[in-house]
Amino acid sequence: MLLWLEKFVFYSLIFALPFQTRKIIAQFGGGAFNEWLGAYVYLTDILLLALVFLWFWRRRKDRFFKNLGWAWLGEKIKSPDSWLIIFLAIALVSLSQAESVQLGVYGWLKLLEFSLFFFYLKSNAGLIFNLRHLAPVVVFSGLVQSIIAIGQYLSQKSLGLWFLGESPLALDIDGVAKITVSGEKIVRAYGGLPHPNLLAIFLLLSVFFLYYLWLGGKHSFRRNIFFIAGYALLFAALCLTFSRLIMAVFLLASFVYFTLNFKKQKKKTLGLFSIVAINALIAVAWAWPEFSGRFNISLQEQSVVLRQIYNQFAFLFISEQPFLGVGQGNFVFRLREMLDLMSPWIWQPVHNIYLLMASETGLIGLSVFLLFLFRLFKNAFGQRKTFILLIGFSFLFIGMFDHFFWTLQQGQLAWWLVLGLLSGKLSAD
Repeated sequence: MLLWLEKFVFYSLIFALPFQTRKIIAQFGGGAFNEWLGAYVYLTDILLLALVFLWFWRRRKDRFFKNLGWAWLGEKIKSPDSWLIIFLAIALVSLSQAESVQLGVYGWLKLLEFSLFFFYLKSNAGLIFNLRHLAPVVVFSGLVQSIIAIGQYLSQKSLGLWFLGESPLALDIDGVAKITVSGEKIVRAYGGLPHPNLLAIFLLLSVFFLYYLWLGGKHSFRRNIFFIAGYALLFAALCLTFSRLIMAVFLLASFVYFTLNFKKQKKKTLGLFSIVAINALIAVAWAWPEFSGRFNISLQEQSVVLRQIYNQFAFLFISEQPFLGVGQGNFVFRLREMLDLMSPWIWQPVHNIYLLMASETGLIGLSVFLLFLFRLFKNAFGQRKTFILLIGFSFLFIGMFDHFFWTLQQGQLAWWLVLGLLSGKLSAD
């Protein structure tokens, strides 16, 4: 009974991953509200903590806890696990440098929470979940997000789904992501997430799980119709995010995936490639003005200039405190003090997770986390996890240009989900 409950909580967590239903519990530093200076409890936090509790309760009578000693650490020193534990310790020590200790403690507890998620995924792959059951849940959740996203784009406003954490959207709301086409502003699709780029990430994840189902399952007329319609919906919503980087990464990763699978499954791969190509051509023909304007990048546009400014401050913080950084979760708090006359929405993390790690936990913290990633991906290569590896490498690359894998609930869940799947004993080819 409890095992069934644990499975139910796990798949509920995966389905709820993109929703930002939450309660604000604190705002640090005073003044106007800022996303990066607050503490929150999400619905997905409750589900994740319930999942970890059920896991610990199930393992309470075996040698699970008795094995967590120095001997265990000695045996694990070459594994990714030990480097993640060391990184957690460094992040905790970095709080000695934090100007807002409360914000830092909250940031560290979030890091601990998602590390437990990683260990859960590694330890329970094949028992609580497998890819054959996980994939439909991710795809279905992506389809729900796609319907919401398309509705938002067509109405150019939010749909009133506040109970799912939908962001307030309208053309006249400052801070809402928009594109400009022939002088006219257009609101980008958000779904139930806090930013279009995050929606694009989750849709990328959903599409790759759909690829996995297409190549790994039996085909029938009804099943093919479902796949084709599902892909069209997911791809349309992805296009409506107008996320330049993630759309480019998606197309490149898709091409690589098709190439790697062509010899093994020629007929299925050709069919999948045809579906992707037709949808891409339709999207370009239908929304060429929007795409051409969006992909015409200027070094003077606001987003590019702000990224350069955040990078400069990141290098400044690293040069001032190279070993332990400014403290876990304290980048924006420190930035606010230096840009106190600017509008609150300007106070954002550096749009590079590696610079963000180095800024907050020092070069020591960044080095240890990179060792964790190196060990993790090296082990995954040995297990030939092509499907998940492609998503993982896509995430590593995207992390060079945005921060949400390290700062936003949905991005963190997606990040640690993929890392956990890489670590777990799953057959994904």
